[in-house]
Amino acid sequence: MRFDKIIYIRYMPLTKKIYTDFYMEEVEKAGLEVEYWDLTALFFKSSSFMEDASDLVNTKKINSYLELEQNIKSEPMLSKVLFISIMTFEGRIIKLYKLLTKYNCQLSVFGRNMFPVASSKSFLQNIKHIRLSTIVNRFKTKKLIKLVNEGKIKKYDIVFLGGSLGWQGIGVIDLNYLKGIEQVKVNSDDYDNYLLLKNQDSVSSDNYILFLDEYLPLHPDTVLFNIKNIKEEDYYPQLNDYFDRVEKQFNLPVVIAAHPKAIRYKTEDFFNGRKVVFHETVELTKNAAFVIAHDSTSINYPIAFNKKIHFITSKNILNGIEMVHRNVLHFANYLGCNYQFIDDIDEINLIDKINIKNYENYKYSFQTSAETENKPTSEIFIDFLKKDL
Repeated sequence: MRFDKIIYIRYMPLTKKIYTDFYMEEVEKAGLEVEYWDLTALFFKSSSFMEDASDLVNTKKINSYLELEQNIKSEPMLSKVLFISIMTFEGRIIKLYKLLTKYNCQLSVFGRNMFPVASSKSFLQNIKHIRLSTIVNRFKTKKLIKLVNEGKIKKYDIVFLGGSLGWQGIGVIDLNYLKGIEQVKVNSDDYDNYLLLKNQDSVSSDNYILFLDEYLPLHPDTVLFNIKNIKEEDYYPQLNDYFDRVEKQFNLPVVIAAHPKAIRYKTEDFFNGRKVVFHETVELTKNAAFVIAHDSTSINYPIAFNKKIHFITSKNILNGIEMVHRNVLHFANYLGCNYQFIDDIDEINLIDKINIKNYENYKYSFQTSAETENKPTSEIFIDFLKKDL
């Protein structure tokens, strides 16, 4: 086999989703050794508020760069080890990647689960709201690019790409970065989930409208990465008022596909008694009449199932988290869908039919390829790991 051991590295504790999305169980069943190196202590002061599912696989919690180096050096057959980075390639990883470069570790990354994002404001436009941490990381990122160009930090040896534009999800790279790197075509997570269900019979269909929830005011990443957000007391009442109008116009209930991190939904009623469902977004999408969304990556599902999508924003979102607002408009334009301010009282302007050409373009740009669209990534990945050079 090409590799005997896979080491996943990340600056957060292991979660059940990461365990599943990166095929750790399948890799172990294929006969390869698997470890997860939790580098949280190298990047954050505390991880007490994060999910920790480290019991799912052999996990090492690394507390210093010295300890990390000792673990790398202790690998008896380093040339047969593949490191898979589950981190964004940007300024904060400089010290880590210098160490991986020092020992010429075989390094790989998944470039997938990307979607069309609206262009960012210029630095001058953002300067009033910019944080010191953002400025520091911007300079670190420029330094990282310089070190890569000088050959002092190695490029990835292998990239697993979902869609022709999946590479955009890796971090601060461009197409030139990919030259000379081994590329393996795979699918997005959501497209793989779609493959599992696309040929199954539907139990029921078209008797509800689905909202792809993002836990928008309460998402823990906004705290972790110091991201500006909107207030829950502004967001949920306005959203529920909008759903009331949607239900009246279409004579169908709105069902909430809960974000997996929306833990407060399990004990509090944020949606005025509406049905809230966890971990069934793909099934719910397949059977929905149409889908309502902001800029959730879960729009992969309605695109795969050829469902109408209605994008929503609000004045509070525009003023509080403008990037989400601009993504909503960009999504709608990219896919040929409509968008609406939920704080307006206009009739819901759902499209009459989907734009097949736009949906297909999205599919091959961000979800899959002609070579992989009928094969799950888990099989592609395992076949790659086990093949001989």
